[in-house]
Amino acid sequence: MSQLLLRSLRPASRALSWRTGNQTVRISSMSFTQHTQRLKQIDSCLSNNTSSRRFLHQVAKPKEDDQSFNEDSWLFASADSSPVILKDVREDSSSVHYLQTGKSLNEQLSVMQACLVNGNVDRAQRMLIGLYKLYPEAMKEIADVSVHNEIISGLLAAKPQPLTTEALLWYDQLERTYMIKPNANTFAIMIRGFIKNDMRNVGIVLMQELLRSGLTFNNMLHSAYLSDQDIDQIKQVARSIVDEGHENKDLATKLIEAVGSAEKQISEYYQKTEETTDNTKMVKGHASVTRVGKENKLISSGVTGIVQLKNTLKSLYSNELEGYNLQMRLERDTYDSEIARCREVNKKRGDPLLSADRSQIRQLTAQWLPQLEALIEEEQARCKKALDTGTDRVRMQYGKFLTQLDAPKIAIITILETLRLNAIDVAKNLSESTLKYVGIKTVTLVLTLSNAIHNEIRFEKIKHRSNRHILARNMSVAKLASSGKLFNMTMRRAEAMELKDSSREWLDSWDIATKTRIGSMLVSMLIEVARVTESSSDPKTGVITKRMVPAFIHKNILYRGLKYGVISPHGVLREVFKKDSIASTMNARYLPMLIPPRPWLTYNAGGYLTQNEPCVRMKDNVEQLRYLKIASDQDKLHTLLAGLDSLGLTKWAINRSVFDVVRKVWNSGIELAGIPATSYSAPEPVKPVDYETNKKAYLEYMFQMREWNNGIANQHSQRCDCNYKVEIAQAFLNHPMYFPHNIDFRGRAYPIPPHFNHLGNDLCRGLLLFDEGRPLTERGLFWLKIHMANLYGKDKLSHDERVKFIDENYDRILESADNPIPEKILQGNVETPLPWWLESENPWQSLASCVEFAAAMRSPNPAEYVSHLHIHQDGTCNGLQHYAAMGRDNKGAFEVNLIPSDKPQDVYQGILNIVDRLIEEDAKNGVREAVLLRGKLTRKIVKQTVMTNVYGVTLIGAREQISARLREIKDEHGNHEFELVEISKISMYVAKKIFDSLGEIFTQAQEIQNWLNQSASRIARSMPASALAAWKHMIIESKESRKKLRKAISDAKKSDTSLESEKVMELNPNLGPGSMRRKRLNHLATKPMNTVVWTTPLGLTVVQPYRKFTVRNISTPLQQISVRDSNMPSPVNSQKQKTAFPPNFVHSLDASHMILSAIECRVAGLVFASVHDSYWTHACDIDKMNAILRDQFIKLHQRPIMEDLKAEFENRYSTHMMPTVQWEYMTKSFSSSKSSAKSTKKASNAVESSEAVQERERMAENEIGIHHLEVCGEIDDSVKGLGTQPLAATEPYASTKQITMKEIDLNDISIIDPKEDLIAAMKQADQIEYTVSKYKERMQSEIKLVETEHLQQIKDIKSQIRSLKKKRANGKSAAKAALNSKKGSAASTTDAAVTSDVAEPNTAADKELEAAVGKLSAKVADIKAKMKAEVVALEKKHTPPISAPSIFIGEQEMTARSSEINKAVLNGKLSGALVKRIKWEPIKFDPLPAHGDFKLEMVADSPYFFS
Repeated sequence: MSQLLLRSLRPASRALSWRTGNQTVRISSMSFTQHTQRLKQIDSCLSNNTSSRRFLHQVAKPKEDDQSFNEDSWLFASADSSPVILKDVREDSSSVHYLQTGKSLNEQLSVMQACLVNGNVDRAQRMLIGLYKLYPEAMKEIADVSVHNEIISGLLAAKPQPLTTEALLWYDQLERTYMIKPNANTFAIMIRGFIKNDMRNVGIVLMQELLRSGLTFNNMLHSAYLSDQDIDQIKQVARSIVDEGHENKDLATKLIEAVGSAEKQISEYYQKTEETTDNTKMVKGHASVTRVGKENKLISSGVTGIVQLKNTLKSLYSNELEGYNLQMRLERDTYDSEIARCREVNKKRGDPLLSADRSQIRQLTAQWLPQLEALIEEEQARCKKALDTGTDRVRMQYGKFLTQLDAPKIAIITILETLRLNAIDVAKNLSESTLKYVGIKTVTLVLTLSNAIHNEIRFEKIKHRSNRHILARNMSVAKLASSGKLFNMTMRRAEAMELKDSSREWLDSWDIATKTRIGSMLVSMLIEVARVTESSSDPKTGVITKRMVPAFIHKNILYRGLKYGVISPHGVLREVFKKDSIASTMNARYLPMLIPPRPWLTYNAGGYLTQNEPCVRMKDNVEQLRYLKIASDQDKLHTLLAGLDSLGLTKWAINRSVFDVVRKVWNSGIELAGIPATSYSAPEPVKPVDYETNKKAYLEYMFQMREWNNGIANQHSQRCDCNYKVEIAQAFLNHPMYFPHNIDFRGRAYPIPPHFNHLGNDLCRGLLLFDEGRPLTERGLFWLKIHMANLYGKDKLSHDERVKFIDENYDRILESADNPIPEKILQGNVETPLPWWLESENPWQSLASCVEFAAAMRSPNPAEYVSHLHIHQDGTCNGLQHYAAMGRDNKGAFEVNLIPSDKPQDVYQGILNIVDRLIEEDAKNGVREAVLLRGKLTRKIVKQTVMTNVYGVTLIGAREQISARLREIKDEHGNHEFELVEISKISMYVAKKIFDSLGEIFTQAQEIQNWLNQSASRIARSMPASALAAWKHMIIESKESRKKLRKAISDAKKSDTSLESEKVMELNPNLGPGSMRRKRLNHLATKPMNTVVWTTPLGLTVVQPYRKFTVRNISTPLQQISVRDSNMPSPVNSQKQKTAFPPNFVHSLDASHMILSAIECRVAGLVFASVHDSYWTHACDIDKMNAILRDQFIKLHQRPIMEDLKAEFENRYSTHMMPTVQWEYMTKSFSSSKSSAKSTKKASNAVESSEAVQERERMAENEIGIHHLEVCGEIDDSVKGLGTQPLAATEPYASTKQITMKEIDLNDISIIDPKEDLIAAMKQADQIEYTVSKYKERMQSEIKLVETEHLQQIKDIKSQIRSLKKKRANGKSAAKAALNSKKGSAASTTDAAVTSDVAEPNTAADKELEAAVGKLSAKVADIKAKMKAEVVALEKKHTPPISAPSIFIGEQEMTARSSEINKAVLNGKLSGALVKRIKWEPIKFDPLPAHGDFKLEMVADSPYFFS
């Protein structure tokens, strides 16, 4: 900042000051008028000051052509997988803050931002200053420049006048006090603010400061804080400076040039858009585009969700907008169009022609909306009043947020979300044989509503911004991405840095209490206004009466022993849901995109144009977000984000030929090729006559009813889902589409549009083509045939056999393309032979391939035919492929096609063969399940369980999978092959056999899986050594405090006094102020908090989200709501951490392989898409893609993946301790003398022995360990309450025989390692303990002699002292008697000498006696000191050189050697006893499983690795 400007401002800043760290911050108390006058003077001074510094240097941005595109700069060669390590949650100051206040720092900063939005700038400043004062370290991490930008923006927007001086002062403190460098947004906010307030010259100084800081005008113009109007105003100021010939005209010229450059790019973009619009054509090689007319109209269902979707898609049928603007409209028009529609419905209410074609849900929504709007507006007015007056504290808390969105939007969100959730619940209950309860849990509805409103507020902030320079930058970055230049690391990092500088904005966060109160208030309002018409008929007269009743009812229910609040729809509304579903209502912001997605340059900026969401899908995982942000700031995610860009850049189109067939089938209403029929045709099961008396008949009927109800619900939901897909496909017939991608917490990529994408079902995939076409080529024709055979279900044949299969069906394939659906099939004629494509396992994809194949073969040269079809290469049980590669398992690698072979291996068939063999063996032995299953299992039944076993499926999960398959098996009469009541038992039997079979083939995979399980289990129950020490200290201190308090209370009772409250709190702080906070901290300290964290090869830090979340109780007018608080540090779910780690780890590996392959394919010029382990490209490029897939797989597994993981764990958890349940060998105490114990106690005096201290700490550790393992669920009743006492003598492992011992030389002994010879080590421990006891006996004997001698001397001297004291006392008594007698005679005289003689009788004799007593007492002290010194010398002399070593035996070893130990005890070889204990020891990870002899290089030559 200009020193002239700051020197002018600082003298006025003297009223408000605060201190943060070593810096003092001051804020002026001048009035608004004084501030304005002072700044006007400065502004005038600057305009006349010709000597003010000018700094006109702009940092030049590297030109695109100057970028070096050598191989080292490409992203696929530069993934940074070094781990990010954060503090334990117990040591993190922001977590401690949350425990103390109930709000995270982010949430408190959000309150600060809300204060700024509502104009309460003073409070916002005080909040931020206070947070810095209380939590300086945490605020350094959380409060970046964007938080301070909000403060500066609020100061400049303050009313009635802007606080310009305070804004400049705050800017001045950024670097000096807060150590934060201003960014482009900071300067944009300030320059905009000062120019708006006619302080042009202050703005000029800020422009100079902008350039001096290393930023450019382009950075500033790309700020989201500037609108087009703001930029025009700044440009006008710059032009006026140039016109006036001002000394800063060079600066202004630079600014004008920057603005002009961006505007030129924008005009070129719009010109290109118009040219593209005029020449819109369908993809080459297919029918040209024609608008969908009435004859081709899709007959959609009238359910509300579909109607809303169609309203949203209307803009796609219009020629008014194209490209960027059309995409912006799609993302913006979600609730606005619904509000307008409801208002239009209300205007035309009463017109029977208009309301005849309107669904009941739409009518109800339109009816409730205005009433709910009115209630919300009233509440917003009350909130604003509370904020102004400060009278209602609760409204002040949530009112800041509620007033940020218009009442109509809040109302429509409330109605639609409530209807949607209740419709989902109704559909779900249809599939249940008995209703659990009707309605939605109150907490679910409340949080869903508040989250939807919060998201809409965020979106509204973005929606109203209009900055054409941001558009120009986005277009420039999109151009770099499309051209491939953004896949250069140097270019990508430069663009990412520019984006961070200009677009970093504060993303607010609502605290859980605010969310709950806002949501519950809106639910209460909706219950009040929502009404439906209930009709009832009089049984006698038949007269129908109608009345208005509440549409929703709030009530409490008991479910599984717990009390829940639920919001239940009225029966009338439930019936409406069955006919008019809104369950799958879709957010239009998540449609496929019309233009390439925004590149992911940072972790939270990419994909859709108007949304800034993290690239990782995370639900309530605050920890994952912290790791993600740090990894992004450290530039570790560039490879991962480049992979997402590569996937998002694939351009798609709708296959018109397939769509025409889909439309025809859909409109016919029949069930065909996965498209459900209009109505469910299965008849309702007939209730048996003996339903109430025959239990078996009852159960069978209930199972049938459940299946029937499930069929109805599934048919309805599938029909709606299919309707969404075909509606979207129809809307995009004339448009290209893109699918922006993000990832889950493991790194697996998913397209963001949920309803229509290439990850969808067979229908979606069949409707999609690549927009870009490429010549088929001879090899492409070969792969097209392979692809067709794979889709049909012949993927286990060799390549030549698959080609032969297609050639044999050549005529049928062409017939399928020419006449896909014979009319007789549409008319329901079941005897009509099915076309070839309908016999396929993937009919719609097969139809697309038939059309493509026919067109190619009928073209003049099939090799030159331009093909748009995506050809797939699928892995063979990809998880097992990664396990086999990690373990170099030769046998497993062969089974999953990592090793070259003549035909593909079928791992599922291999497992089925083993299962059949095991079943046959059991059947011969009469096992009932085996007899029933003999010869009836198929590959399909075992496939899903085999495929998911590697991903951690449990026996219960496998049972459910197999049960679903067994229910599908029916005899020739259509009856179930197995009785439904027995399917569960049979399925469990099959699941166990499958698990056993997998162990026979994939031994290496199971060893790795076991290692991963064990490691996760240890991590989940560990804690840092510092936390353990703190907890141990807390327990000991707490016990001491309680002990002191009990003593103080007892002493007070004895003295008949009351104990003051201050003294009570001093002795036990847990009873005083702040006790709740201390209890929260103590509660946090006692829990296992460590989740499993690891780093993928792409640099993504994976945090497993499985925790037992803390529940908070929040009072609302609706009810008291128990809410799961994800911000509150919570203990881990150790069992889930353990079981989920192996599958999650393997998923992270296949995700890394896919991302690396995607980038490599993009760089090689291939069009690429993937569905996890299925990779797609053009037929002509399959060979190139196959080479890339194999190469990247080999490169991935050439890394020491397991070794790196183990090393990361050892580094990340290096200071962690874990509790283990072990058996400790307690040697027998050989000391029998009670007097010796007493003498030892005397010798130690009041000083606590080191053994006692160790015992207290050991007891505390034992208590901690038991509690810790209880939370982890890894402790049994035999361990609870363990102390230091051994098991009873009658129990095993405790000797009852008298054993003869002899002393050994402790100075010359070699300690035996228990791992080498356990029994010998125990026996040696006994001998050492016996020898140590002899040392103690000799020491005690000599100490006793010394004590006897000296104590006798002390006794004699004390006797003399008593005699002297008695003599002295007698002398005093005689003197006192003489004194009393003299007092009588002295009373009659005044002689001073007489008086003096009476006052001090026998003084010399008394002093002599007193001196003698002192000499004797000193002699006693000397004797005691001499005795103590001699005792210490004897203790030192007889201290044994070693003590008996501690011998611990693990549970597994104890189980294995229990008989051997028991035998040694019973035979009298051992004298001690074994005791179960909790031992804390440093976390250790087992050695990694040994590798096999599989050579990775063989993958490159395997034809069926992906095929």
